[in-house]
Amino acid sequence: MRKWKILVLSVCIILVPSACSETIMTNDEIPENYTVGVVCTSGSENNSSILYFDENLNQTGVTYYPYATMGESFYSPIVYEQSLYIVPQGQANRKDEKVILQQDLETFEIQNYSLEQIAIYGLSVDTSAIYAVNNINRQSFVSRIDRTDRTGKTAAFDDLYISIVYSYQDRLYAFSSQSTPSGMKGALHCLDPITLKELQRIDISEFGSDVYSVTGIGNILYFSPMVTSQDAFNQVVCAYNISTEEINTIKFSDDVFHILNVDDKLYVTHGNLVTGEGTDLSTYEIATEKVSTYDLGIWPQQIAIHDSNLYVMGMDSVAKFNVQTMEKQNEVSIPLEDGYYLSGIFSH
Repeated sequence: MRKWKILVLSVCIILVPSACSETIMTNDEIPENYTVGVVCTSGSENNSSILYFDENLNQTGVTYYPYATMGESFYSPIVYEQSLYIVPQGQANRKDEKVILQQDLETFEIQNYSLEQIAIYGLSVDTSAIYAVNNINRQSFVSRIDRTDRTGKTAAFDDLYISIVYSYQDRLYAFSSQSTPSGMKGALHCLDPITLKELQRIDISEFGSDVYSVTGIGNILYFSPMVTSQDAFNQVVCAYNISTEEINTIKFSDDVFHILNVDDKLYVTHGNLVTGEGTDLSTYEIATEKVSTYDLGIWPQQIAIHDSNLYVMGMDSVAKFNVQTMEKQNEVSIPLEDGYYLSGIFSH
């Protein structure tokens, strides 16, 4: 399941009736309070917005941005130290914006970080830097932007598709895929977060490839390879032990897409990000290894958790669930116009 296939689907989604508003860059309505933000964007218009909702899904504000393709289903927006980090790639036929946005979630102040690359994706952030990935002509690039002096550094990887980077415990991890005559090959790369020098490469082909979702808990790095070595959708989450370098798998009954950690659980979505089908979500209790699966009745394109509530972004709506019972508490539709779609959700 190569990225170019996914990009074709993204363009198709843009063409169906799925837009927040045709209003272009009106005045921001800064929310006095909010629980979650939902990103709405267009692939053909330089106009995106973030809609803010309180815990009961009443809209409390909106902010506007002069960019196209801001965020995407495969990558949840990054929230780090009360700031949102997101990529506006630019119009879908070019994706030539060279910027990463940082928005303070309290003051709404925005900072722009320039990066001399196009089609940027796969962000990670730590105290010292912002990391990003892009891929051009079968060559992947991992970039580092220093958060203090904004200087940049880039490392190139030939004939690999690197799907995401993840900064964790003084290392930068990258996940790559490669199509070969014998099937899909996957690798976990351990990089020096300062120099971007590759320190180690681990073959994960037997588990799968095309990793878009990663989370670290203690000594374990959990990641979800979206496809198997035979390029079929995958039903496992992998657990890489940083100390022993062993990889174990957690098996689920349906295809796995996003993973999210809160407290002692992993929340695992089964909604297909390519076809837009499926309404299931599973929880995995780390201590007991218990898996519970629920039908949410809504496509879980992305999820966020705040306090004891799960917020689910579907195609054109947002729903609230009790995380203990997974009973739906509320759901609101988001009016969409041609050319616009929902691309991300985050909690405050």
